[in-house]
Amino acid sequence: MEILSLVSLLLAVSAIAAIILVGLRLRHYARRLCEAEAQIHSLTENLNALCSGAVGVDQRVSNLERTGRDLAHRQESIETSQPDRPYGEAIQLVQQGASASVLVQELGLSRSEADLVVMLHGSK
Repeated sequence: MEILSLVSLLLAVSAIAAIILVGLRLRHYARRLCEAEAQIHSLTENLNALCSGAVGVDQRVSNLERTGRDLAHRQESIETSQPDRPYGEAIQLVQQGASASVLVQELGLSRSEADLVVMLHGSK
């Protein structure tokens, strides 16, 4: 009878030890789960912030593209409304030593245009 009691006691102690070990492991995994959930929450907030920022950047890029197109159209309309000016030829003449007066007479540039070309491309 004593052996049976001893075996029963040993089985009870083993069962209690197994239950304690399982409880410790459960507590460990519950803590890791909480840490993982906190990390997921943090990553979700970061992702939401990045998405919000991307929307703002996308709107700014769209505005810049629209402004660029508008400026290109305006430049094109300005260029088509003005008569052609032979600036390339004027630069070549100035580099060969021509004066502003020559540019006005030969190429039909205004005096201010001719002076500017001479200033920018004349000999230093």
